[in-house]
Amino acid sequence: MVIYTIYFSAATSNKSYFQPRYSPLPTSPTHYLISPMHSIVGLIKIMRPLNLFLATIAVLVTGALVPVWPDLPTLLLTIVVVVAVNGAANTLNDWFDYPIDKVNRPERPIVTGVVARSGALLFSIVLFLVAIIAAFQIATLARNMAVFVVIPLLILYTPVFKGRPLVGNIVVGGVLGMTFLFAGAAFGYLEYMLVPAALAAGFTVVRELIKDVQDYHGDQAMGIGTFPVLFGVQRGVILGRALVLLLMLGCLWPCITGYYGAYYLVALTFGVEIPLLYVLSYLKHNPTPVGCAHVARILKIDVFAGLLAVYLSKFDV
Repeated sequence: MVIYTIYFSAATSNKSYFQPRYSPLPTSPTHYLISPMHSIVGLIKIMRPLNLFLATIAVLVTGALVPVWPDLPTLLLTIVVVVAVNGAANTLNDWFDYPIDKVNRPERPIVTGVVARSGALLFSIVLFLVAIIAAFQIATLARNMAVFVVIPLLILYTPVFKGRPLVGNIVVGGVLGMTFLFAGAAFGYLEYMLVPAALAAGFTVVRELIKDVQDYHGDQAMGIGTFPVLFGVQRGVILGRALVLLLMLGCLWPCITGYYGAYYLVALTFGVEIPLLYVLSYLKHNPTPVGCAHVARILKIDVFAGLLAVYLSKFDV
């Protein structure tokens, strides 16, 4: 079916006339009116609910690992800061990445039109403000980490760090690792979270590099200088496999040094090490952006197993 439209145009002879033309009906549902409920769902989706759930679990695991369970107000404020910061950063990233996501992630809310790009930016600013207000209600060290380190790094990530090979990956890994440090500082036991923070950072750096390979085509089209774009997909996969191997050894290090014990080791072996062995094998036989997309999903789920292993370390004697 087509919609016929009549509009005024100029001929090459500079004479004006009415000319009938037609255009197909839009096939995408985003060309039609978006309901408020769709927009709300889009805003929730743009924050990455699974990431927010993982961040909340990380805070709760931190509370379980420190010697004294934090009081409820501090716990809730810490969760608010972590969730708001993560949601704001993910939303801002989608705002920046709109041209790239049209290639790499055409299902994203801004690309589909479910969420207006200007609305996403405003939503991100509001979330950052919520995080800052909540951060000023907790311990000074935690507040300073959130307001003067984490939030600036996340705001600058896409325009400054993302296009620098490996630098952007390390920044994201460091920020995600700081979730444990931030929660530990908020609860008054920063020193207890050094190992979990290092493990989380390492896991994130690996996944971010794999995601860069996954996003190769869109990043290349937009001139984003990630490692795979500058050095090739094959070298990106090789480096990814090398980092997976280092991650496996790094996760075992707390057991080797006696920092964690049997409970951690058992959970780590079955929940993390074996899946990572599969990742190594899979990447060897599927060194492509599509293969890396599959691996990125595995690594995201595997984070839960890592969090469980860290939590079970509480019962090691």
